[in-house]
Amino acid sequence: MSKRIIQYLIIIIVAGILALLQFSLVGALPWPFNNFDLSVVSIIFAFLLVDNKRIWVLAGSIGWFLDIWSFHPFGISILSLVLSTFIVYLILENVFTNRSLYSFLLLAAIGIISEAFLSNIFYLIFDWSDTVGKFFLIRGSFWESLGWSLLLGLITVGLFFNLLALASRRFQPFFLKKR
Repeated sequence: MSKRIIQYLIIIIVAGILALLQFSLVGALPWPFNNFDLSVVSIIFAFLLVDNKRIWVLAGSIGWFLDIWSFHPFGISILSLVLSTFIVYLILENVFTNRSLYSFLLLAAIGIISEAFLSNIFYLIFDWSDTVGKFFLIRGSFWESLGWSLLLGLITVGLFFNLLALASRRFQPFFLKKR
């Protein structure tokens, strides 16, 4: 029992560090690189490395820390990260395998796109101060930041998946032998 509590405590600490890096380090980078979505990319890698129960704790904890440190209505990051994690989980369990680079690239793209759409939809719903401006789908800045986020996220997922494949035989492709 105490081993499980320590594991979840470590996940919450890692989530706090990831959220801090997303909020402070990634947010302080110059223009195209500040669109990198470290939280979604780390959740995608969590699907590779840990079991499903811990992924939900990681997604909720990252969202909670991001909500505490950001200046938007509380709950937007939690809702968007947990719902995008749920979408990625459903697609991973029902459609894709967890051993393919292509499936994880597509899962990363789905995760980044769903998180961006969900968070902007929640901004529209919860931000009553009318600071959002016009609808996010007709703003060029939304599409530009989504494109950069996709590009940077897919490059990161591709690089780290290949590094994990080199380090572990678990992610090596295997072929059936013909008789």
